[in-house]
Amino acid sequence: MTRTCAAVLALALTVFAARTAAAQPVTAGSPGHWSVATGETVSPSADAFRFDLGWPGVGFTYLHGLSDRTDMGVQFDLLYGWENTNRSKFGFGFGVPLRLVVNRKDKVTIGLHIDPGIRVYTGDNVTGGTDFFLRFPVGGILGIQVTPELRLAATIDLNMAIQLTNTAFFEVGPQFGFDAEYAVPSDRNLHLGINARFGPQFYSLSNSQTDFAFTTELVVGYRL
Repeated sequence: MTRTCAAVLALALTVFAARTAAAQPVTAGSPGHWSVATGETVSPSADAFRFDLGWPGVGFTYLHGLSDRTDMGVQFDLLYGWENTNRSKFGFGFGVPLRLVVNRKDKVTIGLHIDPGIRVYTGDNVTGGTDFFLRFPVGGILGIQVTPELRLAATIDLNMAIQLTNTAFFEVGPQFGFDAEYAVPSDRNLHLGINARFGPQFYSLSNSQTDFAFTTELVVGYRL
């Protein structure tokens, strides 16, 4: 009888412990806590995909977690907007994004990113040739875990690029914006979100106009 009671008690404690562990909120930096847009990484040795759809194009990114604070990957873009402005032009891009979490405290995360890469735009009647840019955008992000499913973030970016073909020039544009990311309860490996950036864009050409640059995209992230 004593052995039976002990076995029942042990089983009850095991079930209780499992339920308690399952009910614990996922904490920042733990393997279950990840993000593709709102300032967290994809966790050590984890892989994730990010898909963007909106303006200035369609993007696909593969990310790999290097540690609990860093990840990097490769990004491909199919573009129909010229350098984030409201001017339409077809092109493509390639980048190597690197993301770093510099500080975590409770539900708040501060992150940095750098996204070196290239962009190529086909010639048209306006420029008369192909545009080739070397790009090195940098930025910071403040992410907040509002609920276990919802993360919000405020962002500040500095987009920089050098045009090498046709007339060479340098462009720079500070942008401010926000991100939102929602972890689907039925599949925590699936995230849905939005990405928005706004700001002026300046050019080193004499007498050049200042453009209003913006990015507005729907974001889908999936961790393997």
